[in-house]
Amino acid sequence: MKEEMRLSMPAFLSVFFLACALIFTGCEGGEAKREVEETVNELSGAGLVDKGEKLKQQIRDLNAEDVRRIQEDLSRGVYGEE
Repeated sequence: MKEEMRLSMPAFLSVFFLACALIFTGCEGGEAKREVEETVNELSGAGLVDKGEKLKQQIRDLNAEDVRRIQEDLSRGVYGEE
């Protein structure tokens, strides 16, 4: 009985780890899953929404920079000299 247990335990562990490796490496899929996700994003307009958000952020950044420059000019008195 003990001899059988010695042989079956390593075999069980080997099969268990092999099964876990196969299961967990296959969870995410591969290139096909990425292509499907890109297609879904493209068809749903998610890419356009992301581009729009980036453009809005760029405009906010530019406006903040302009406001900062105007405030600096005001503190130096540039506008009062005219």
